[in-house]
Amino acid sequence: MIPAAMRYKPTQSGFTLLEVIIATVLLAVIMTLLLGGMRVGADSWEQGERLAERASRLLVVDNFFRSHLSDVKPLFESPTDTRQIGSPPILLFSGGSDWLEYAGTLPPQVRGGVYKFRLHLIEDGERNDLKLALRPFSTGEKGPSEPIEDVLVLENVKSLRFSYFRKNNVSGESKWIEEWKENFLPSLIRIEVALRNEPEWPPIVVAPRAETGQ
Repeated sequence: MIPAAMRYKPTQSGFTLLEVIIATVLLAVIMTLLLGGMRVGADSWEQGERLAERASRLLVVDNFFRSHLSDVKPLFESPTDTRQIGSPPILLFSGGSDWLEYAGTLPPQVRGGVYKFRLHLIEDGERNDLKLALRPFSTGEKGPSEPIEDVLVLENVKSLRFSYFRKNNVSGESKWIEEWKENFLPSLIRIEVALRNEPEWPPIVVAPRAETGQ
């Protein structure tokens, strides 16, 4: 007679095939949900990074225009054309719809001194870059100055438009114009910029602090 302690006891049966299939399906569903949530999170993160980068770039460009154009210097230069000898001095400020020339200064930490600046678009294949050309302002005593290498302000520009507010206190005809040839500074300068594959930026409006009269 076999002792009761040594009698064979059948072990508990394992999972059935149906239970294994259900568990596998549930695991697949859970993994799909987890991967979907991770993908949504990654997309949201990338979208947030793009928005932050765009806002940062807009802030930098906005600060550049405001610091440069609000500090325009009302400097005058005698005409260089011999046919204009005896004519009144010309204000070093002029512009069109896609370019702008003006006089200003650079901080001592960079180079210091008074410079002529020119903002203009440079075409490079299918893309346009906004660049700033610099030339030291010369009174004629030291002869012509060598230009400095252009500075890249903004790349991949789709469109750029300058306009100028002409305030006339005499006739009352104040309006925005796209070309400036007057011998005094405009009251306001408006810059409209759009980059490729990005929404158009809000217009940047700057008021030059200097006064030249009209």
